[in-house]
Amino acid sequence: MQREAIRGALNSPVEPGSLVEPGRGVERGYEVGQRRALGLGLGLVLVATVASGCGSKLKVEECNALRGDGFEKLNAAHTCNDDSDCVPSEWPGCAKPTSAKDKARITELKTKFDAGKCEEPAAKCRETPEIYCKQGLCVFREQAGQTNPQ
Repeated sequence: MQREAIRGALNSPVEPGSLVEPGRGVERGYEVGQRRALGLGLGLVLVATVASGCGSKLKVEECNALRGDGFEKLNAAHTCNDDSDCVPSEWPGCAKPTSAKDKARITELKTKFDAGKCEEPAAKCRETPEIYCKQGLCVFREQAGQTNPQ
């Protein structure tokens, strides 16, 4: 009996663009659409509230963890196919060679770091040399007699 009811509901024709469900009145179809829209709206508000963190400041330990994760990603080997894949990092610390793909991952951490109102310690950085792809890795192009930037 129940299977026949399900088959009948699945096989009943529904006009494209119609908000009316088969076997129900027009009012019921609009009510379903309104519930879905309200649920979607409330879900978006909830996600926005959670994502913003309600403007709260992160604890120092959380800030340090984000910065540490940034350094882990930054200090890993950054693979490349050609020079266009390599870019300088902007955070954490001084600029280092990184791939564009990995820079996007680091930027996500920086966004959380900034949103958490974390404080970045001041760093004295030297001028960043040219960055290029050497044997599949992003590196600085050093001139003879030049030291590595810190």
